[in-house]
Amino acid sequence: MRDLYILIGIIASIVFGVWLFSYVKEKREENLKRLSYKVYLFEKGKIPEKEILKITKGTSFYPYVLAKLGKYEKAYEELNDEELKSLYLERYSAKLYEKKKYKKTLENLEKVNEKNFNYPSVLTLKAFTYKKLGNENKAISLWALVKEKYS
Repeated sequence: MRDLYILIGIIASIVFGVWLFSYVKEKREENLKRLSYKVYLFEKGKIPEKEILKITKGTSFYPYVLAKLGKYEKAYEELNDEELKSLYLERYSAKLYEKKKYKKTLENLEKVNEKNFNYPSVLTLKAFTYKKLGNENKAISLWALVKEKYS
């Protein structure tokens, strides 16, 4: 009889564990849907910047919202994923390029390496930056490298 109670207890524990896992997963999905809808409302201009930053702080949406606001440097700092960091660093560097801060642009782009998926576009931005700095030979060599390796 004791073995029967143990078996019932084990089965009940397994059933409860599966239910709890399912419940937690469902709640996370609901929260994610709710949060993504608020980001959608922000994109449509129905939620102000200050509020969406507060709502998304500490979530995976936060760097995205920062980027939508043009705050690429802060988005870069918030990320842990190296691939995404290189993308946001490139976008931040492009903003610096537009502001004619060419030395800082190159300094940032040096942090992106060949392993990153966006390396060809980083090389291209580097080439444009070197051209603006008057180093056309370096720019041409970078464009040639992009053509040779990535076309």
